[in-house]
Amino acid sequence: MFENLNPRSAEIISNKVPEKNESSILYNLKWKDNIQFLLYGNCHLGWYYILKNNEQISPSYNYRKIDDILIKNMQKIIDEIESGKYKNKKTPSEKIRLIVEKRKLYSLMNNTKWRELIKAIKEEMYDIPIKYKTLFEEKSPSCYWTMAGDEHFEYLNMASVEWFKISTEIKVLKSRGRLIEDKFIVYDKKAELHQILERFHIPFEYDEEENAFVVYGYR
Repeated sequence: MFENLNPRSAEIISNKVPEKNESSILYNLKWKDNIQFLLYGNCHLGWYYILKNNEQISPSYNYRKIDDILIKNMQKIIDEIESGKYKNKKTPSEKIRLIVEKRKLYSLMNNTKWRELIKAIKEEMYDIPIKYKTLFEEKSPSCYWTMAGDEHFEYLNMASVEWFKISTEIKVLKSRGRLIEDKFIVYDKKAELHQILERFHIPFEYDEEENAFVVYGYR
């Protein structure tokens, strides 16, 4: 399929003809230092990126069709990998470990507990207000939002979350006509949230000022 690409010293793991609609791994190169170049998609669209130790270390580059421009861009990245440009680039896990060590933090959560918590919230109260701060952010967010309104949440590495706040209140604006001022109806979800946290033995604190449960990834 990609006979015009030169893999340099990499091993070709996959070189597949793309389907019209079904997406799959089309091109996969692997170097000895466990760096990979991966192209995923189909005839019409897809993306490519670089992995190190199975963790993404580059942006995702999109394409709309397979043509000479795509081949040229891919070859440029392959040549950059070959030259050693990404050899010393830190993976997300390595970056997290360095921050934890520098700030002398200790972990309070793990992937299993995060998965259980997020799954329960999605299934039982997807519109509950949330906010979180990752280790990579200097400032804490001031406003709450919802998982449904967070387009990046599905791709968030929960191992990077320093703390996660879940508001106990869902506020719904109720319209009462043109002559009467609208008002918010507040639904208290504290009991339901507390049950979820207790169910999965998740450590938490309660923020009285914000009426929110706080789950710390690190302290």
